[in-house]
Amino acid sequence: MHRDALRPLPRLCGVAWVAILLAVCAALAHAGPAAANPELDQKKAQLAKVRDEVQALDGRVELLTEQYDGAVVRLHQLKVQIRRATRRLHAAEIHLAYEQSVLANLMVARYKGLDATTLDIVLGASSLDQVTGSLDIQARFDAAVTEAVDQIQIAKDAIQAQRLQLIATRVQVLAEKRLIAKRRDKITAMLRRRRRLMHSLGTQVRIGEAADSIGQAHVALEAAAWVRQDMKQNQGDPGAVLRDQVVLDGLGQIGVPYVWGGASPQTGFDCSGLVMWLWARHGVTLPHFAASQYHLGPFVAKSDLRIGDLVFFHELGHVGIYIGHGYVLHAPHTGATVEIESFNVPWFQSTYVGATRPGPP
Repeated sequence: MHRDALRPLPRLCGVAWVAILLAVCAALAHAGPAAANPELDQKKAQLAKVRDEVQALDGRVELLTEQYDGAVVRLHQLKVQIRRATRRLHAAEIHLAYEQSVLANLMVARYKGLDATTLDIVLGASSLDQVTGSLDIQARFDAAVTEAVDQIQIAKDAIQAQRLQLIATRVQVLAEKRLIAKRRDKITAMLRRRRRLMHSLGTQVRIGEAADSIGQAHVALEAAAWVRQDMKQNQGDPGAVLRDQVVLDGLGQIGVPYVWGGASPQTGFDCSGLVMWLWARHGVTLPHFAASQYHLGPFVAKSDLRIGDLVFFHELGHVGIYIGHGYVLHAPHTGATVEIESFNVPWFQSTYVGATRPGPP
């Protein structure tokens, strides 16, 4: 589209050219590595730190998840054990009630007078002769009644104590489960925030690395920052958020060479190919032709330009993307790359046609 004027090089004699060539070679031989970009290096360091934090938080979440799952299994086991103890307790209560009824009847019969067969059953002897010779029948009968009731009551109390202990343990494990869930939720929330930060830093690093190849890392990182801020402020506006995301994706293409008819990072972009490719990533089909893109509308006043709007120039022969703060992202011309340029440059201002706002309103 617009080109800088090329000035002819002065003629130099062969000796001069050799001298210049030797000087350049010497300079290259003694030159150190290319100067690092401190801003980009800082972003990379932040990204590495956040990745380590995410990995550590992932480990904590995994550990707490296992503890939570263990508590769930333990609660299920306790539930089964309590149910079994409850059934045993119920059976023991029925048995105790029955035995108490039988023994009560025997007590009544004792005072009414017992025959030999009844005494024989109560005392568990094979015949009355075996017990009357060594023990007093009255004393043995009283002892048998007392022991039978006591044994059944002891068994019932033991089952009840076991059941109560199981219930207490279940309450404790349930409290532990809730505490683990609370801790896991807290760490998971931290992890979500760190993942978002990691994604944001990763985007910045990709943009910075791409832009650094043409010396635009600083302005690209600044642009990414204000676009992300715009995205936060427009959470209730899906169209604005989508256009912000398109711009962020576009910043990642800085440095891709201009290729006539190009429409991919692998082969290169021309102006309308860049716009078409970026919007296609978000499910919006645009033609590979700046004039057709313009006529799709809707049209936007120059004074109302927002991030993500398409800006058209040179009798609709060129299109770029307005990225805010007076800058345009575009694929300018053969021999150049996708780059950021000030919207205020004379060529833009003198050939400006209009702007449109693609995507949802």
